[in-house]
Amino acid sequence: MHRRLRAAPFFPLLLLLLLVMHCAGGCRAAAGRRVFDDTVPKSGRPAAAVVREVPRRGQGAAQAYTVAAAAAAGGTSSEGWAPIRIEVSTEDLKDETKYCRADGEKKPDFKGNNEVCAEQYVLTEERKSALVNAVIPVAVKLHAERLLVQRVQGLLQVPKFPGTRGRCQHFTVPK
Repeated sequence: MHRRLRAAPFFPLLLLLLLVMHCAGGCRAAAGRRVFDDTVPKSGRPAAAVVREVPRRGQGAAQAYTVAAAAAAGGTSSEGWAPIRIEVSTEDLKDETKYCRADGEKKPDFKGNNEVCAEQYVLTEERKSALVNAVIPVAVKLHAERLLVQRVQGLLQVPKFPGTRGRCQHFTVPK
């Protein structure tokens, strides 16, 4: 004799499982947030509002036409575009007062306040070396290969950052 299995006995277990997953998901989403997550949405629009994806070899003509049409619609020709030149400063990595060296230290954040450092944010020599020798060069190469700009004539000077608004005044700009 074959007996049918009914779902009714499993219903409370299913509700409990859903409740646990919902609570765990909320805790997981709230954990590990740093000040950068709160800062970026409040700092306004980014300086570069438009990024055009440039077709690479082997990609379809429709994408190339879309980029060319966008350039033509703006009244500029596609001539004169060149890869962006990116210069990265690691000056703040030389100043040990600007980053966490040990768990429990107090260091400044992007808002100008002091935050207690958690172990996961400690910048060890190994992490610093990986950042300077691997992550930053790959990121610069990735962006330089994909972003085209119309170069300005003369020098482009970064203005002094005002101390009252924005987040950039907390970073060192080399001369």
